[in-house]
Amino acid sequence: MGGGAMPEQGGGGKRKKSLDAVINVVPAIDLLSCLITFLLYTAVWTQISRLQVQQFGSGAPEPQPTEQQKQMIVTLAIGERGMNLTTTSGLAFEIPLDRTAGAVKQDYRSLSERLKQLRADYPETAAITVSAEDTVPYGDLVEVIDTCIGQGLTAVSVSGA
Repeated sequence: MGGGAMPEQGGGGKRKKSLDAVINVVPAIDLLSCLITFLLYTAVWTQISRLQVQQFGSGAPEPQPTEQQKQMIVTLAIGERGMNLTTTSGLAFEIPLDRTAGAVKQDYRSLSERLKQLRADYPETAAITVSAEDTVPYGDLVEVIDTCIGQGLTAVSVSGA
């Protein structure tokens, strides 16, 4: 620890200066313990608030399924005018906005009923693709994903409109 110590008191310039220094590490330990605690808390929050979705259309192209492996594709489009639920089997439902109680918002109850009906008619269907317009708030998209997962459509993919 070269040169970190105070010069010795006393008369005589022939004595050597002490090279020992005392460094107080308590503030550094306090800072590190606070940082570790903060990092642990945020790591738990990121695990709790994570949504399990796949991005649509990225990666390698999927192989074409045979006729026996083909499943019905369910698509849900969210926009400013409401939601449209369509399937490859020809089903199409339009879910308009809920205008009750003086507020205009997405009608999640009607969506839940339609998805429940769809799952009852086609129990093997577990995948849905959700596409949202740019003007749709993120909270609405999360609510729609939660509704889909709550009705048993666990393989949720998200794509841009």
